[in-house]
Amino acid sequence: MIDSNSIPIAIKSGPDRYIIALQLREPGMDSWHAVSALPALSLEVSKLGEQDWTPLGIVHPGISFKVPPQFGPVPLFRTHIDGKTFYIGVRKIELEGTSNFRDIGGYVSQDGSSQVQFGKIFRSDNLANLSSADWAVLEELGISHIVDLRRSDEKARRRTTPPRHSQIEIIEIPIEVEVLGKSELIEHIFSKEITRITNDDMAQMYEDLISKSRTELSKAVFILLDPARKNAIVHCTAGKDRTGLSVALIHLLCDVSRDQIMSDFLLSNSFRTPARIAALSEKLKSHQVDIEDIVPYLSASKQALQRAFEILDTQFSGADDYLSFDETASATPPNNWKSHLIYP
Repeated sequence: MIDSNSIPIAIKSGPDRYIIALQLREPGMDSWHAVSALPALSLEVSKLGEQDWTPLGIVHPGISFKVPPQFGPVPLFRTHIDGKTFYIGVRKIELEGTSNFRDIGGYVSQDGSSQVQFGKIFRSDNLANLSSADWAVLEELGISHIVDLRRSDEKARRRTTPPRHSQIEIIEIPIEVEVLGKSELIEHIFSKEITRITNDDMAQMYEDLISKSRTELSKAVFILLDPARKNAIVHCTAGKDRTGLSVALIHLLCDVSRDQIMSDFLLSNSFRTPARIAALSEKLKSHQVDIEDIVPYLSASKQALQRAFEILDTQFSGADDYLSFDETASATPPNNWKSHLIYP
């Protein structure tokens, strides 16, 4: 009933209210979930990161249900099906200062024997605009560190500044990224130096990222997998390309199917792309730029991640081989990472 191609998720539908739905295999800019075809589920609830379960009773997918507030801003649910425990978490976590903050957990291994834990690794766009209330949510999520993949110029423009009392550590691993030989495309688009960006251009960018940023991507992944560092956030500016590739590598290590990895990757098109297009719309019009000519740049490109998969298959023996290439490097796989990230 629940397999590697079905991704039940919880969606916040109001104050202390949630619905259970299915995450679409290919989320788009207009939708990212559908009412689940699952039958009614007997659910339990716990505060994320804890194992103190309370029965909620029978819940019908697609119908809103109430969760007591003591389970925190991001509760976790579980159900038991055919003798197996299945966890259902909140995919998109609503924060005032981000549009693309989400949990990478819940995805299932290809043989259905394991599931990535919720509440361990989160992915996001830029964190510079987090409010004090947002930082309080991060504290409740048990975040110990943030992996920032932005270049120095990106950080200088929009610096992430935790509250004074915060113990959250920011680890900077700058990854250079270029499309058509340029790192800051918007200004080149406004000047008409670049008039069109295609999915092939984005695919070439991912090929370049794979080949040129192996050390940085490996270091980021190993830090995120480290049980000693507790819970983590990985982010760049949009949270779709450098962040998306880092998360895809983690999911590959967890033997998550590529359909599910692609579904997670394409969620940026639901959460980030519409807001970005809206923010740029008037300026693009004033510079007589047709938005359709640059949508691949503002989106998570399916073709780009497919190219990354192809490179990992043809030039390496998968994600394990790609990441474990230099045992003398400072970035090495942490011990027992599976016990940290995979539900027992």
